[in-house]
Amino acid sequence: MSKSFEIVKRRDFVKGTLVAGTALIVGPTNLQASEFVSASDPTAIALKYVENAEDADRNDKMGVPGSEQICANCRFYDDVNADSAGCTLFANKLVPAKAWCAGWVPIG
Repeated sequence: MSKSFEIVKRRDFVKGTLVAGTALIVGPTNLQASEFVSASDPTAIALKYVENAEDADRNDKMGVPGSEQICANCRFYDDVNADSAGCTLFANKLVPAKAWCAGWVPIG
């Protein structure tokens, strides 16, 4: 084998490894949530998550009254038309549409 052939092979190996590693980190973008967020989940506790937004002390945020903030109108909620959907803030676990957490950000 010539030296230049070995270099090309190493480059291809490194490129392939980088692409595969990136795919593992990024992962599929259309993951289906399969379990609901637990109120005892450390992230849920940190974000003051509640399953019913009416039970939360919601302050006006980003021009939206607290009373109108629910998961269904949050940028991190996967499907605004679903009764429950995955949430990016909770590793794509399911949350009810009427839930709320302190990470709430309006859509668009």
